[in-house]
Amino acid sequence: MKEKRRFARVVFERTVRFTLRGVLYSGLQIRDLSLGGLFVKGDFPDVRVGDRCRLELHESGRHSCLILHFGARVVRRDGEGIGLRFTDMAEDSYRFLQTMVLYYTEDPFGVAREFLEDFPGGSSAGQ
Repeated sequence: MKEKRRFARVVFERTVRFTLRGVLYSGLQIRDLSLGGLFVKGDFPDVRVGDRCRLELHESGRHSCLILHFGARVVRRDGEGIGLRFTDMAEDSYRFLQTMVLYYTEDPFGVAREFLEDFPGGSSAGQ
């Protein structure tokens, strides 16, 4: 049976930096990303489900560099890494996530429908 997730996941091979349980993790590989969270590859022996952290995602382009900040909570831990659910973020970080998910998805129309579900009355522009 296929698992139904709230948000579409996309492969997102970037690195992330965060502090969790007093340990700074830097340069760790993200496996996938959604509007709700991400999965980080690695060994996290002291991390527990429920732990909270602050993430930094550095996005460098040809003419600019962007540092995005997210609050997150560990929701899953397995032999490959940890699943983090976003708990808070600035609007520019959310827009970045939307852009990345749209860019990397194989189903942009399905993902666009997810965005509309967040705004049932249509666009929130101008409100």
